[in-house]
Amino acid sequence: MELSEDFEDQKRGGILQSASKRVRMIFSVMASPNRIDILRILNSKGPLTYSELKSLAGFKSKKESGKFAYHLRKLLRQSLVALNKSERRYTITNLGKLVLSLARQIEERSIIESGKMYVRTSHEAIEEFNSHKIIQSLVREGSLPLELAQKITEEVENRIYKFQTTYLTSSLIREMVNAVLLEHGHEEYRHKLARLGLPAYDIHEMITNVDGIHNGVEGLLFKTGQAVFGEHLVLNTLPKDVADSHLSGDIHLTNTGIWSLLPDTIFVNIRIT
Repeated sequence: MELSEDFEDQKRGGILQSASKRVRMIFSVMASPNRIDILRILNSKGPLTYSELKSLAGFKSKKESGKFAYHLRKLLRQSLVALNKSERRYTITNLGKLVLSLARQIEERSIIESGKMYVRTSHEAIEEFNSHKIIQSLVREGSLPLELAQKITEEVENRIYKFQTTYLTSSLIREMVNAVLLEHGHEEYRHKLARLGLPAYDIHEMITNVDGIHNGVEGLLFKTGQAVFGEHLVLNTLPKDVADSHLSGDIHLTNTGIWSLLPDTIFVNIRIT
C-alpha cells in the first residue's frame, strides 16, 4: 500500500515538474517582442505563407532570414503556431491566442502600475504618450503653423493631465484637439483633421445584422468602404458650394462612395467665360 502511494506521489511530482517546465518554456517564448509580433500578425491577418509572414513581421532583408526562421521555429515547437502542410500556411493556435491574450493583460497591467500615460493607437499598439506627436500631426495633417501647433498641443496636454487618466486612445486625443481648435476659432484647421468613418453604434448594427446584407461579409466591407469614401468626397474633395448643394438636395450625386475613384460627373462653372 505504501509503495503504491509513493508511486502515485512520484507520478504526480513528475507531471507537475513537466507542466512547470512547459510553462517556463512558454514564458521564454513570450520574452521576445519579435515572437509576440508574429503571434499578433497571425491573430489578425492569418493564415499566412512563410514569405507573407516574414515580410509582415519586418524581416525583409535576406540577412534576417535566419533570425526569422529561429523565432518561427520556437513558436512551432511550443505549439503556439501551427503549419497547414497541404496549404503551406501558418496559423495561430488556441494556445497561441491564450498566450497573446496573457501578454496583453500583463502589458496593460504594467502600464497601469507604472503611473504613466499610454495611448492605444489605431495601429493596434500601445505607446507612451508623447505630445510631440500631436505637434507633428497638426503641422503635417492640418497645415498649422508650428507656433500655433505648439500652443494647441500645450492646452490639450494640460487637459489630459488634468483628467488624470492612464488610458488614452488616439481618437480621444484627436477629439480633444479638435475641440480646442474650435474653441479658438480655427474651424478650417479642425476640418482638415476630422477623422472619417462610421459611428461605433452603426458598425455594431451592421456586424449584428450581417446576414441581412447582400453578399454577407464582402458586402459589409464594400458598404463600409463606400460610407468612408462618400464622406471624404463630400467633406474634403468637392468644392464647398457643390457639397452644400448636394447635401441640401439641390443637386444629386449618385454613388458618392465610389465617385472619388470613378467620377461620373463633371462640374463646370458657367459663370466663367
